[in-house]
Amino acid sequence: MTFSDQFFIDIHIFLSKISNEYILPNKGKINLSDIKVKNDNSKATIYDNKIEELLINYFKKKNFNSFIAEESFPEFFTDKSKYLTLDPIDGTNNFINGVDKIAIMISYVENEKLIFSIIYNPIKNDFYHVTDNCVFKNFKPHTLKSLDNHIGYLSEIGLTKFSSLVGNFINQEKSRSIGYDLIQILEGDRTFIIIHKGKIWDIFPVLGFLNNVNFNSLNEKNIQFNLNLSKDSFFYYAKI
Repeated sequence: MTFSDQFFIDIHIFLSKISNEYILPNKGKINLSDIKVKNDNSKATIYDNKIEELLINYFKKKNFNSFIAEESFPEFFTDKSKYLTLDPIDGTNNFINGVDKIAIMISYVENEKLIFSIIYNPIKNDFYHVTDNCVFKNFKPHTLKSLDNHIGYLSEIGLTKFSSLVGNFINQEKSRSIGYDLIQILEGDRTFIIIHKGKIWDIFPVLGFLNNVNFNSLNEKNIQFNLNLSKDSFFYYAKI
């Protein structure tokens, strides 16, 4: 299966439509009755479920048949050798509380190799994708800014483990959205990120980008994108 520029342009158009219909009008305006608390104590809204349903139906029409999707997993996960990961609203708490730090995240894996990743910022209608080891923003090649100081968030445990790698840094509040963290990295507003285990739909799209930017990592760059990856932790930091 090949993926043309038009393939990604069409996805951007579709995500923009979803954003305008479901995300932007409802951000910060969610009724309590439209929120559920899941078994892991995370939250989902009726819009998480609706957007995921729309994404699955959209990609089925594009001949994708297996999905690791946040709200429905393991339903629709029918083929472990090739599948899409879908996170309909990364940063649901932010969406509920009217905070702009949210993203839609998608990735595609074949035989434990990540083929493409998509991070979409519905607030600014910015579409980031990586394919063939190239990073794009709104379909133009995108390079990271060179920075003189480290910027990011470290917990007390993170400080103990990683402060020697980043030295002095500007502390940044926790965003509660790993997709938004990645957008900050791409825009030069963050220079390091901790991925402490996590769900496949969260970490696969982000790792797909981080493996193609000029960041150091404590882990091997040639990651095998398999289900066991959710048990691993990662630390990526810019070269300054």
